Amino acid sequence: MRFLTLLLCLLTAPLAAAPPKKPRLPAGLYVASIKIESHNVFDTDVPPENKLLYKAANRAHIRTRDAVIERELLFSVGEHFDPLLLEETERNLRALPFIRRAEVSAVVNKQGSVDVTVRTFDAWTLEVVAGYKRAGGVTNVKGGFAEHNILGQGKSASAVYSKDGDSVSRAFDYKDRQFLRRKRLQFALAAAAAPGSRAYSIGVDRPFYASIARTAFGGGFTYSEGRLAEVTRRTGELGGSFGVALATSTKRTRRVTLGLATRRSISDGPVPDVEQLTFFRLGGEWQELDFITARRIQNFTRDEDFNLGLGVFPSVAWAPRSPALGSASSQILPRVDVTKGVAWESQLLLLRSGYRSKYVNGNNGGRVASFEASHFARGLRYQTWAFHAALDLGWQLRDGEQLGLGELNGLRGYGLNRFTGSRRFLYNIEDRVYVWDNLLRVLDVGAVAFYDSGYVWPEGSSINLADLRSSVGLGLRAAPSRSGGNSPVRVDLAFPVSRRTSFSSWSLSILAGQAF
Repeated sequence: MRFLTLLLCLLTAPLAAAPPKKPRLPAGLYVASIKIESHNVFDTDVPPENKLLYKAANRAHIRTRDAVIERELLFSVGEHFDPLLLEETERNLRALPFIRRAEVSAVVNKQGSVDVTVRTFDAWTLEVVAGYKRAGGVTNVKGGFAEHNILGQGKSASAVYSKDGDSVSRAFDYKDRQFLRRKRLQFALAAAAAPGSRAYSIGVDRPFYASIARTAFGGGFTYSEGRLAEVTRRTGELGGSFGVALATSTKRTRRVTLGLATRRSISDGPVPDVEQLTFFRLGGEWQELDFITARRIQNFTRDEDFNLGLGVFPSVAWAPRSPALGSASSQILPRVDVTKGVAWESQLLLLRSGYRSKYVNGNNGGRVASFEASHFARGLRYQTWAFHAALDLGWQLRDGEQLGLGELNGLRGYGLNRFTGSRRFLYNIEDRVYVWDNLLRVLDVGAVAFYDSGYVWPEGSSINLADLRSSVGLGLRAAPSRSGGNSPVRVDLAFPVSRRTSFSSWSLSILAGQAF
Protein backbone atom coordinates (compact mmCIF):
# COMPACT_ATOMS: atom_id res chain seq x y z
CA MET A 1 0.00 0.00 0.00
CA ARG A 2 2.85 2.40 0.78
CA PHE A 3 4.38 1.66 -2.59
CA LEU A 4 1.11 2.44 -4.39
CA THR A 5 0.72 5.68 -2.43
CA LEU A 6 4.26 6.74 -3.34
CA LEU A 7 3.71 5.85 -7.00
CA LEU A 8 0.48 7.87 -7.07
CA CYS A 9 2.29 10.89 -5.63
CA LEU A 10 5.02 10.60 -8.22
CA LEU A 11 2.54 10.41 -11.08
CA THR A 12 0.76 13.58 -10.02
CA ALA A 13 3.78 15.87 -10.40
CA PRO A 14 3.67 18.52 -13.15
CA LEU A 15 4.40 17.43 -16.70
CA ALA A 16 7.93 17.91 -18.01
CA ALA A 17 9.17 21.33 -17.01
CA ALA A 18 9.09 23.49 -20.12
CA PRO A 19 9.11 27.24 -20.62
CA PRO A 20 5.64 28.75 -20.13
CA LYS A 21 3.80 29.70 -23.31
CA LYS A 22 4.38 33.27 -24.39
CA PRO A 23 1.26 35.45 -24.66
CA ARG A 24 0.10 35.76 -28.25
CA LEU A 25 -0.27 39.11 -29.93
CA PRO A 26 -3.55 39.60 -31.80
CA ALA A 27 -3.60 38.61 -35.46
CA GLY A 28 -4.28 41.22 -38.16
CA LEU A 29 -1.20 43.34 -37.58
CA TYR A 30 1.65 43.66 -40.07
CA VAL A 31 5.25 42.50 -39.76
CA ALA A 32 7.41 45.63 -39.89
CA SER A 33 10.86 44.14 -39.30
CA ILE A 34 12.65 40.84 -38.71
CA LYS A 35 15.87 40.63 -36.74
CA ILE A 36 17.93 37.43 -36.71
CA GLU A 37 20.28 36.78 -33.79
CA SER A 38 22.30 33.60 -34.22
CA HIS A 39 24.52 32.46 -31.36
CA ASN A 40 27.48 30.13 -31.25
CA VAL A 41 27.62 26.83 -29.37
CA PHE A 42 28.95 28.39 -26.15
CA ASP A 43 28.17 31.79 -24.69
CA THR A 44 31.61 33.04 -23.78
CA ASP A 45 30.14 36.29 -22.42
CA VAL A 46 29.04 34.48 -19.26
CA PRO A 47 31.73 33.48 -16.70
CA PRO A 48 31.04 29.69 -16.63
CA GLU A 49 31.70 29.45 -20.38
CA ASN A 50 34.37 32.13 -20.66
CA LYS A 51 37.12 29.51 -20.67
CA LEU A 52 39.81 28.49 -23.11
CA LEU A 53 38.20 25.15 -24.02
CA TYR A 54 34.82 26.69 -24.89
CA LYS A 55 36.42 29.55 -26.79
CA ALA A 56 38.44 27.05 -28.83
CA ALA A 57 35.28 25.05 -29.59
CA ASN A 58 33.52 28.20 -30.81
CA ARG A 59 36.44 29.02 -33.08
CA ALA A 60 36.42 25.48 -34.50
CA HIS A 61 32.67 25.68 -35.15
CA ILE A 62 31.34 27.80 -38.01
CA ARG A 63 28.20 29.60 -36.86
CA THR A 64 25.03 29.09 -38.90
CA ARG A 65 24.67 31.77 -41.56
CA ASP A 66 21.82 34.24 -41.12
CA ALA A 67 20.64 33.47 -44.66
CA VAL A 68 20.12 29.81 -43.69
CA ILE A 69 17.88 30.84 -40.79
CA GLU A 70 16.02 33.37 -42.95
CA ARG A 71 15.08 30.68 -45.48
CA GLU A 72 13.30 28.74 -42.72
CA LEU A 73 10.97 31.59 -41.72
CA LEU A 74 7.27 31.19 -42.52
CA PHE A 75 6.64 34.94 -42.62
CA SER A 76 8.26 38.00 -44.14
CA VAL A 77 8.22 41.78 -43.80
CA GLY A 78 4.99 43.36 -44.99
CA GLU A 79 2.82 40.26 -44.46
CA HIS A 80 -0.06 39.91 -42.02
CA PHE A 81 1.14 38.87 -38.58
CA ASP A 82 0.02 35.39 -37.48
CA PRO A 83 1.17 34.23 -34.00
CA LEU A 84 0.66 30.57 -34.94
CA LEU A 85 3.21 30.93 -37.75
CA LEU A 86 5.75 32.23 -35.25
CA GLU A 87 5.21 29.15 -33.08
CA GLU A 88 5.44 26.85 -36.10
CA THR A 89 8.66 28.54 -37.24
CA GLU A 90 10.09 27.97 -33.78
CA ARG A 91 9.21 24.26 -33.96
CA ASN A 92 10.70 23.94 -37.45
CA LEU A 93 13.94 25.56 -36.32
CA ARG A 94 14.15 23.27 -33.28
CA ALA A 95 13.80 20.26 -35.57
CA LEU A 96 16.94 21.16 -37.51
CA PRO A 97 19.95 19.06 -36.49
CA PHE A 98 22.22 22.12 -36.25
CA ILE A 99 19.95 24.19 -33.95
CA ARG A 100 19.71 23.28 -30.25
CA ARG A 101 17.42 26.10 -29.20
CA ALA A 102 15.18 28.57 -31.01
CA GLU A 103 13.13 31.51 -29.79
CA VAL A 104 10.84 33.60 -31.99
CA SER A 105 9.29 36.62 -30.28
CA ALA A 106 7.30 39.64 -31.40
CA VAL A 107 6.48 43.08 -29.99
CA VAL A 108 4.18 45.83 -31.18
CA ASN A 109 6.06 49.01 -32.04
CA LYS A 110 4.88 52.61 -31.78
CA GLN A 111 3.47 52.53 -35.31
CA GLY A 112 1.15 49.66 -34.42
CA SER A 113 3.00 47.04 -36.45
CA VAL A 114 5.08 44.09 -35.26
CA ASP A 115 8.84 43.71 -34.87
CA VAL A 116 9.96 40.05 -34.83
CA THR A 117 13.18 38.75 -33.31
CA VAL A 118 14.46 35.28 -34.20
CA ARG A 119 17.10 33.92 -31.82
CA THR A 120 18.87 30.66 -32.61
CA PHE A 121 21.54 28.84 -30.65
CA ASP A 122 23.84 26.57 -32.60
CA ALA A 123 24.39 22.94 -31.73
CA TRP A 124 27.74 21.18 -31.77
CA THR A 125 27.35 19.42 -35.10
CA LEU A 126 30.46 17.23 -35.38
CA GLU A 127 29.22 13.85 -34.16
CA VAL A 128 31.06 10.64 -33.37
CA VAL A 129 28.92 7.66 -34.40
CA ALA A 130 29.54 4.64 -32.13
CA GLY A 131 27.75 1.45 -31.20
CA TYR A 132 28.62 -1.80 -29.47
CA LYS A 133 26.66 -4.98 -28.79
CA ARG A 134 27.76 -8.44 -27.69
CA ALA A 135 25.25 -11.25 -27.25
CA GLY A 136 25.20 -14.93 -28.05
CA GLY A 137 28.96 -14.91 -28.66
CA VAL A 138 28.67 -12.39 -31.51
CA THR A 139 30.13 -8.88 -31.36
CA ASN A 140 28.63 -5.97 -33.30
CA VAL A 141 30.47 -2.65 -33.50
CA LYS A 142 29.83 0.61 -35.33
CA GLY A 143 31.98 3.71 -35.73
CA GLY A 144 32.12 6.83 -37.85
CA PHE A 145 31.69 10.58 -38.07
CA ALA A 146 28.90 12.94 -39.05
CA GLU A 147 28.82 16.70 -39.58
CA HIS A 148 25.38 18.36 -39.67
CA ASN A 149 26.28 21.96 -40.52
CA ILE A 150 29.09 22.06 -43.06
CA LEU A 151 30.55 25.61 -43.27
CA GLY A 152 27.48 26.94 -41.47
CA GLN A 153 25.31 26.27 -44.52
CA GLY A 154 23.02 23.61 -43.00
CA LYS A 155 24.44 20.79 -45.13
CA SER A 156 25.26 17.43 -43.56
CA ALA A 157 27.39 14.38 -44.35
CA SER A 158 28.34 11.18 -42.56
CA ALA A 159 30.59 8.16 -43.00
CA VAL A 160 30.01 5.01 -40.91
CA TYR A 161 31.87 1.71 -40.58
CA SER A 162 30.03 -1.32 -39.15
CA LYS A 163 31.12 -4.85 -38.28
CA ASP A 164 28.48 -7.48 -37.53
CA GLY A 165 30.40 -10.59 -36.58
CA ASP A 166 32.64 -11.20 -39.60
CA SER A 167 30.58 -9.00 -41.92
CA VAL A 168 31.91 -5.50 -42.59
CA SER A 169 29.85 -2.68 -44.14
CA ARG A 170 30.43 0.97 -44.98
CA ALA A 171 27.94 3.77 -45.57
CA PHE A 172 28.10 7.40 -46.70
CA ASP A 173 25.38 10.00 -47.07
CA TYR A 174 25.08 13.71 -47.87
CA LYS A 175 22.11 16.05 -47.50
CA ASP A 176 21.54 19.67 -48.45
CA ARG A 177 18.36 21.11 -46.93
CA GLN A 178 18.51 24.28 -49.05
CA PHE A 179 19.73 22.97 -52.38
CA LEU A 180 20.98 25.70 -54.73
CA ARG A 181 20.11 28.13 -51.90
CA ARG A 182 16.43 27.59 -52.60
CA LYS A 183 14.04 27.66 -49.68
CA ARG A 184 13.32 24.16 -48.38
CA LEU A 185 14.50 22.38 -51.52
CA GLN A 186 16.33 19.25 -50.37
CA PHE A 187 18.99 17.16 -52.09
CA ALA A 188 20.12 13.78 -50.74
CA LEU A 189 22.82 11.33 -51.82
CA ALA A 190 23.69 8.01 -50.16
CA ALA A 191 25.89 4.98 -50.78
CA ALA A 192 26.40 1.76 -48.81
CA ALA A 193 28.50 -1.35 -49.36
CA ALA A 194 28.64 -4.68 -47.56
CA PRO A 195 29.91 -8.17 -48.47
CA GLY A 196 27.84 -9.28 -51.44
CA SER A 197 25.74 -6.14 -51.63
CA ARG A 198 25.81 -2.42 -52.43
CA ALA A 199 23.24 0.36 -52.73
CA TYR A 200 23.10 3.92 -54.07
CA SER A 201 20.41 6.60 -54.02
CA ILE A 202 19.94 10.19 -55.13
CA GLY A 203 16.91 12.43 -54.76
CA VAL A 204 15.57 15.97 -54.80
CA ASP A 205 12.36 17.01 -53.08
CA ARG A 206 10.50 19.84 -51.45
CA PRO A 207 8.20 18.38 -48.80
CA PHE A 208 5.21 19.92 -47.08
CA TYR A 209 7.49 22.04 -44.90
CA ALA A 210 4.71 23.79 -42.95
CA SER A 211 0.97 23.90 -42.42
CA ILE A 212 0.67 26.72 -44.98
CA ALA A 213 2.63 24.91 -47.71
CA ARG A 214 0.37 24.53 -50.76
CA THR A 215 2.38 22.03 -52.76
CA ALA A 216 5.12 19.43 -52.43
CA PHE A 217 7.12 17.50 -54.98
CA GLY A 218 10.02 15.09 -55.19
CA GLY A 219 11.87 12.58 -57.31
CA GLY A 220 14.72 10.15 -56.98
CA PHE A 221 16.59 7.09 -58.18
CA THR A 222 17.85 4.09 -56.20
CA TYR A 223 19.97 1.14 -57.22
CA SER A 224 20.81 -1.94 -55.16
CA GLU A 225 22.72 -5.10 -55.85
CA GLY A 226 22.89 -8.19 -53.65
CA ARG A 227 24.18 -11.73 -53.93
CA LEU A 228 22.61 -14.74 -52.21
CA ALA A 229 24.20 -18.15 -52.85
CA GLU A 230 24.67 -18.31 -56.64
CA VAL A 231 22.11 -15.61 -57.47
CA THR A 232 22.88 -11.91 -57.92
CA ARG A 233 19.88 -9.59 -57.93
CA ARG A 234 20.08 -6.03 -59.29
CA THR A 235 17.22 -3.62 -58.67
CA GLY A 236 16.70 -0.07 -59.91
CA GLU A 237 13.80 2.23 -59.05
CA LEU A 238 12.92 5.63 -60.49
CA GLY A 239 10.03 7.67 -59.18
CA GLY A 240 8.46 11.03 -58.56
CA SER A 241 5.57 12.55 -56.63
CA PHE A 242 3.48 15.69 -56.38
CA GLY A 243 1.32 16.80 -53.47
CA VAL A 244 -1.27 19.51 -53.06
CA ALA A 245 -3.02 20.94 -50.00
CA LEU A 246 -6.80 20.90 -50.31
CA ALA A 247 -6.80 23.87 -47.92
CA THR A 248 -4.11 25.63 -45.92
CA SER A 249 -4.56 26.38 -42.25
CA THR A 250 -2.36 26.70 -39.17
CA LYS A 251 -4.86 24.52 -37.27
CA ARG A 252 -5.10 21.45 -39.53
CA THR A 253 -3.72 19.87 -42.69
CA ARG A 254 -5.67 18.32 -45.57
CA ARG A 255 -3.37 17.00 -48.29
CA VAL A 256 -3.31 14.62 -51.23
CA THR A 257 -0.17 13.22 -52.86
CA LEU A 258 0.14 11.48 -56.24
CA GLY A 259 3.18 9.49 -57.27
CA LEU A 260 4.58 7.25 -59.97
CA ALA A 261 7.46 4.79 -59.57
CA THR A 262 8.87 2.09 -61.78
CA ARG A 263 11.05 -0.73 -60.49
CA ARG A 264 13.04 -3.27 -62.46
CA SER A 265 14.83 -6.27 -60.95
CA ILE A 266 17.17 -8.64 -62.78
CA SER A 267 18.41 -11.88 -61.25
CA ASP A 268 21.50 -13.62 -62.64
CA GLY A 269 21.99 -17.25 -61.78
CA PRO A 270 21.10 -20.77 -62.85
CA VAL A 271 17.58 -19.47 -63.67
CA PRO A 272 17.74 -15.83 -64.85
CA ASP A 273 14.68 -13.75 -64.02
CA VAL A 274 13.42 -10.26 -64.85
CA GLU A 275 10.69 -8.50 -62.87
CA GLN A 276 9.32 -5.06 -63.68
CA LEU A 277 6.57 -3.17 -61.88
CA THR A 278 5.18 0.32 -62.34
CA PHE A 279 3.38 1.68 -59.28
CA PHE A 280 0.80 4.46 -59.16
CA ARG A 281 0.62 5.90 -55.66
CA LEU A 282 -2.13 7.87 -53.94
CA GLY A 283 -1.74 9.19 -50.42
CA GLY A 284 -3.66 11.45 -48.10
CA GLU A 285 -3.14 13.33 -44.86
CA TRP A 286 -5.81 14.55 -42.46
CA GLN A 287 -4.32 15.94 -39.27
CA GLU A 288 -5.36 18.31 -36.52
CA LEU A 289 -2.53 20.50 -35.21
CA ASP A 290 -2.44 20.72 -31.43
CA PHE A 291 1.17 20.94 -30.26
CA ILE A 292 2.57 20.93 -26.75
CA THR A 293 6.17 21.46 -25.71
CA ALA A 294 7.69 19.33 -22.95
CA ARG A 295 11.03 18.17 -21.59
CA ARG A 296 12.50 14.95 -20.23
CA ILE A 297 10.36 12.70 -22.37
CA GLN A 298 12.75 11.27 -24.97
CA ASN A 299 15.54 13.79 -24.50
CA PHE A 300 17.11 15.44 -21.47
CA THR A 301 17.22 19.24 -21.36
CA ARG A 302 15.94 20.02 -24.84
CA ASP A 303 12.41 21.21 -25.65
CA GLU A 304 10.39 18.49 -27.42
CA ASP A 305 7.31 19.13 -29.56
CA PHE A 306 4.42 16.67 -29.61
CA ASN A 307 1.31 16.93 -31.76
CA LEU A 308 -1.73 15.72 -29.83
CA GLY A 309 -4.12 16.18 -32.74
CA LEU A 310 -5.77 13.24 -34.47
CA GLY A 311 -3.92 12.26 -37.63
CA VAL A 312 -5.06 9.85 -40.36
CA PHE A 313 -2.66 8.91 -43.15
CA PRO A 314 -4.11 6.55 -45.81
CA SER A 315 -2.20 5.47 -48.91
CA VAL A 316 -2.39 2.91 -51.68
CA ALA A 317 0.06 1.80 -54.36
CA TRP A 318 -1.18 0.00 -57.46
CA ALA A 319 0.93 -1.83 -60.04
CA PRO A 320 -1.36 -3.06 -62.84
CA ARG A 321 -0.54 -6.08 -64.96
CA SER A 322 0.35 -4.45 -68.26
CA PRO A 323 2.61 -5.64 -71.11
CA ALA A 324 2.98 -1.99 -72.17
CA LEU A 325 4.46 -1.13 -68.76
CA GLY A 326 6.46 -4.35 -68.58
CA SER A 327 4.49 -5.60 -65.54
CA ALA A 328 3.81 -9.32 -65.51
CA SER A 329 1.83 -9.27 -62.25
CA SER A 330 -0.71 -7.07 -60.54
CA GLN A 331 -0.09 -5.69 -57.04
CA ILE A 332 -2.11 -3.48 -54.69
CA LEU A 333 -0.50 -2.21 -51.48
CA PRO A 334 -3.01 -0.44 -49.18
CA ARG A 335 -1.90 1.15 -45.92
CA VAL A 336 -3.35 3.41 -43.24
CA ASP A 337 -1.81 4.92 -40.10
CA VAL A 338 -3.61 6.74 -37.29
CA THR A 339 -1.99 8.82 -34.53
CA LYS A 340 -3.38 10.63 -31.48
CA GLY A 341 -1.94 12.18 -28.34
CA VAL A 342 -3.43 12.99 -24.97
CA ALA A 343 -1.85 15.14 -22.25
CA TRP A 344 -2.98 16.08 -18.80
CA GLU A 345 -1.28 17.41 -15.67
CA SER A 346 1.55 14.95 -15.30
CA GLN A 347 0.92 12.55 -18.14
CA LEU A 348 1.58 12.27 -21.85
CA LEU A 349 0.02 9.42 -23.84
CA LEU A 350 0.96 8.84 -27.48
CA LEU A 351 -1.12 6.36 -29.49
CA ARG A 352 -0.40 4.90 -32.91
CA SER A 353 -2.09 2.21 -34.97
CA GLY A 354 -1.78 1.02 -38.52
CA TYR A 355 -2.69 -1.59 -41.09
CA ARG A 356 -0.95 -2.69 -44.26
CA SER A 357 -1.59 -5.43 -46.76
CA LYS A 358 -0.39 -6.78 -50.10
CA TYR A 359 -2.56 -8.07 -52.92
CA VAL A 360 -0.62 -9.97 -55.59
CA ASN A 361 -2.68 -11.15 -58.57
CA GLY A 362 -5.79 -10.96 -56.40
CA ASN A 363 -4.35 -12.94 -53.48
CA ASN A 364 -4.25 -11.06 -50.18
CA GLY A 365 -1.14 -11.59 -48.05
CA GLY A 366 1.45 -9.79 -45.96
CA ARG A 367 -1.25 -8.28 -43.75
CA VAL A 368 -0.12 -6.61 -40.53
CA ALA A 369 -2.22 -4.70 -38.00
CA SER A 370 -0.22 -2.73 -35.44
CA PHE A 371 -1.16 -1.03 -32.16
CA GLU A 372 1.25 0.97 -30.01
CA ALA A 373 0.93 3.10 -26.87
CA SER A 374 3.64 5.10 -25.09
CA HIS A 375 2.82 6.64 -21.73
CA PHE A 376 5.15 9.08 -19.99
CA ALA A 377 4.55 10.24 -16.41
CA ARG A 378 6.68 12.79 -14.66
CA GLY A 379 7.71 11.68 -11.21
CA LEU A 380 10.04 13.74 -9.11
CA ARG A 381 11.71 16.78 -10.64
CA TYR A 382 14.43 14.68 -12.27
CA GLN A 383 12.45 11.53 -12.99
CA THR A 384 10.18 10.19 -15.75
CA TRP A 385 8.28 6.92 -15.71
CA ALA A 386 7.99 5.50 -19.23
CA PHE A 387 5.59 2.71 -20.21
CA HIS A 388 5.33 1.19 -23.66
CA ALA A 389 3.12 -1.53 -25.13
CA ALA A 390 2.95 -2.79 -28.72
CA LEU A 391 0.97 -5.52 -30.45
CA ASP A 392 1.47 -6.60 -34.08
CA LEU A 393 -0.77 -9.18 -35.75
CA GLY A 394 0.33 -10.64 -39.07
CA TRP A 395 -1.42 -12.90 -41.56
CA GLN A 396 0.15 -14.86 -44.41
CA LEU A 397 3.62 -13.42 -43.89
CA ARG A 398 6.39 -14.84 -46.03
CA ASP A 399 9.88 -15.55 -44.69
CA GLY A 400 11.20 -12.09 -45.46
CA GLU A 401 8.14 -10.46 -43.88
CA GLN A 402 8.29 -12.14 -40.47
CA LEU A 403 8.17 -9.92 -37.38
CA GLY A 404 11.31 -9.81 -35.28
CA LEU A 405 11.87 -9.28 -31.58
CA GLY A 406 15.13 -8.59 -29.79
CA GLU A 407 17.53 -5.83 -28.82
CA LEU A 408 16.69 -3.73 -31.88
CA ASN A 409 12.93 -3.99 -31.21
CA GLY A 410 12.87 -3.29 -27.46
CA LEU A 411 13.50 -6.72 -25.86
CA ARG A 412 16.92 -6.39 -24.29
CA GLY A 413 19.16 -9.28 -23.31
CA TYR A 414 18.31 -11.69 -26.14
CA GLY A 415 20.31 -10.61 -29.19
CA LEU A 416 19.61 -8.06 -31.90
CA ASN A 417 16.68 -9.84 -33.58
CA ARG A 418 16.51 -13.13 -31.73
CA PHE A 419 12.89 -14.24 -32.24
CA THR A 420 10.70 -14.15 -35.36
CA GLY A 421 7.07 -14.95 -36.06
CA SER A 422 3.84 -13.56 -37.46
CA ARG A 423 2.46 -12.24 -34.16
CA ARG A 424 4.37 -10.06 -31.70
CA PHE A 425 3.73 -8.54 -28.27
CA LEU A 426 6.06 -6.23 -26.34
CA TYR A 427 5.82 -4.42 -23.03
CA ASN A 428 8.43 -2.13 -21.45
CA ILE A 429 8.74 -0.19 -18.21
CA GLU A 430 11.54 2.28 -17.55
CA ASP A 431 12.28 4.50 -14.58
CA ARG A 432 14.35 7.28 -16.16
CA VAL A 433 16.34 9.36 -13.67
CA TYR A 434 18.17 12.49 -14.83
CA VAL A 435 21.27 12.57 -12.67
CA TRP A 436 23.24 15.55 -13.97
CA ASP A 437 22.29 18.29 -16.42
CA ASN A 438 24.94 19.99 -18.55
CA LEU A 439 27.92 18.36 -16.85
CA LEU A 440 31.03 20.42 -17.72
CA ARG A 441 28.65 22.42 -19.99
CA VAL A 442 28.65 19.58 -22.55
CA LEU A 443 26.94 16.46 -21.19
CA ASP A 444 23.61 15.36 -19.73
CA VAL A 445 23.83 12.16 -17.67
CA GLY A 446 21.04 9.85 -16.54
CA ALA A 447 20.31 6.34 -15.31
CA VAL A 448 17.57 3.82 -16.05
CA ALA A 449 16.07 0.76 -14.41
CA PHE A 450 14.00 -1.29 -16.85
CA TYR A 451 11.83 -4.33 -17.34
CA ASP A 452 11.13 -5.77 -20.81
CA SER A 453 8.74 -8.55 -21.70
CA GLY A 454 7.94 -9.86 -25.17
CA TYR A 455 6.44 -12.75 -27.03
CA VAL A 456 6.43 -13.89 -30.66
CA TRP A 457 4.25 -16.69 -31.97
CA PRO A 458 3.21 -18.08 -35.36
CA GLU A 459 -0.14 -17.51 -37.00
CA GLY A 460 -2.75 -20.11 -36.17
CA SER A 461 -1.12 -21.35 -32.96
CA SER A 462 -2.48 -20.78 -29.48
CA ILE A 463 -0.79 -18.39 -27.10
CA ASN A 464 1.54 -20.07 -24.62
CA LEU A 465 2.51 -17.68 -21.86
CA ALA A 466 5.33 -20.01 -20.87
CA ASP A 467 7.12 -18.79 -23.99
CA LEU A 468 7.07 -15.19 -22.77
CA ARG A 469 10.59 -13.75 -22.67
CA SER A 470 11.43 -11.17 -20.03
CA SER A 471 14.51 -9.28 -18.88
CA VAL A 472 15.50 -6.79 -16.22
CA GLY A 473 18.43 -4.45 -16.11
CA LEU A 474 20.09 -1.16 -15.45
CA GLY A 475 21.25 1.44 -17.92
CA LEU A 476 23.30 4.57 -18.26
CA ARG A 477 22.23 7.46 -20.47
CA ALA A 478 24.54 10.18 -21.75
CA ALA A 479 23.49 12.91 -24.17
CA PRO A 480 25.56 15.82 -25.47
CA SER A 481 23.78 18.88 -24.08
CA ARG A 482 25.03 21.07 -26.95
CA SER A 483 23.94 18.73 -29.74
CA GLY A 484 20.94 19.37 -31.97
CA GLY A 485 18.82 16.41 -30.98
CA ASN A 486 20.03 15.87 -27.40
CA SER A 487 19.26 12.18 -28.03
CA PRO A 488 21.10 9.93 -25.57
CA VAL A 489 23.51 7.11 -26.07
CA ARG A 490 22.23 4.22 -24.01
CA VAL A 491 24.39 1.67 -22.27
CA ASP A 492 22.17 -1.18 -21.05
CA LEU A 493 23.09 -4.18 -18.94
CA ALA A 494 20.23 -6.68 -19.25
CA PHE A 495 19.65 -10.06 -17.65
CA PRO A 496 17.14 -12.51 -19.22
CA VAL A 497 14.89 -13.94 -16.51
CA SER A 498 12.75 -16.32 -18.57
CA ARG A 499 12.98 -19.95 -17.61
CA ARG A 500 13.00 -21.27 -21.18
CA THR A 501 16.07 -19.64 -22.63
CA SER A 502 19.57 -20.55 -23.65
CA PHE A 503 20.72 -17.11 -22.46
CA SER A 504 21.82 -17.13 -18.82
CA SER A 505 24.28 -14.25 -18.52
CA TRP A 506 24.17 -10.49 -18.55
CA SER A 507 24.11 -8.81 -21.95
CA LEU A 508 25.78 -5.43 -22.55
CA SER A 509 24.69 -3.15 -25.37
CA ILE A 510 25.65 0.37 -26.43
CA LEU A 511 23.18 1.87 -28.89
CA ALA A 512 21.86 5.28 -29.92
CA GLY A 513 18.51 6.67 -28.78
CA GLN A 514 15.97 5.50 -26.25
CA ALA A 515 14.76 1.89 -26.32
CA PHE A 516 11.26 3.20 -27.16
